[in-house]
Amino acid sequence: MTGELETTLFERMCMIQKLRGLISSCALMENRLKPFTDRLESYLNPIIKGTVLEDLAPHAFRGEECYLEQGVLRCLQELLTHTGRAFDVNIITGRVQATQYTKFVHHGSIFSPSSFSVRDSHVIIGKGIPGDWYAGKVIQIFTLGSASEPYFVVQRFKELSVQEAQQDPYRRYPLVAGRLYHPELEDETEVVTLQELIAHFAHTPHDSQTFGFPCFHALPLNKVSHFHYFDGQR
Repeated sequence: MTGELETTLFERMCMIQKLRGLISSCALMENRLKPFTDRLESYLNPIIKGTVLEDLAPHAFRGEECYLEQGVLRCLQELLTHTGRAFDVNIITGRVQATQYTKFVHHGSIFSPSSFSVRDSHVIIGKGIPGDWYAGKVIQIFTLGSASEPYFVVQRFKELSVQEAQQDPYRRYPLVAGRLYHPELEDETEVVTLQELIAHFAHTPHDSQTFGFPCFHALPLNKVSHFHYFDGQR
């Protein structure tokens, strides 16, 4: 049996989908309708964390134009070369225009650059091999040209030294217990793909009295399996 709440949510979701279809049709008409459709679209993309509405409502694909920094371009070139993908010569020789995003939604889980939300920038990066992952912070999310594939500029949290790692009880269970990290970030940045972005991690800080040095426990939260991204306001 379907309850009143479920029926209402389903009806509202259907209404939103129909309105989106109308907005798409209006986009093909004269510009006189654009102020109205832009305002209506803002109501169809609520930023309400932790609600069923956020999980069900479709998200608009928005962003702002930017030029990638030279350090990011070098990392991007290395990534594309390593994966055997073709890339524009401008990545090496000139300024590259991209579209950057402040939010990346993954079935209700939000990923953001640290400049927009520190909590939503904490991520686990992996290569698809069990136990082969590291904790990092998202610095930028962008796409190139007309391509829809997003890239993530990340910085790693500093790993423990060999001696410090002996004080880490979580490493006895590498597949389920997470591990300890220093709170500082590495100086270098890197660019990773969507496939390497695994999940958020639970962040539990510890002072030097617990393990003999300041650190935090990173526990991967692998809860999601499909990604969408969009840009929005706080």
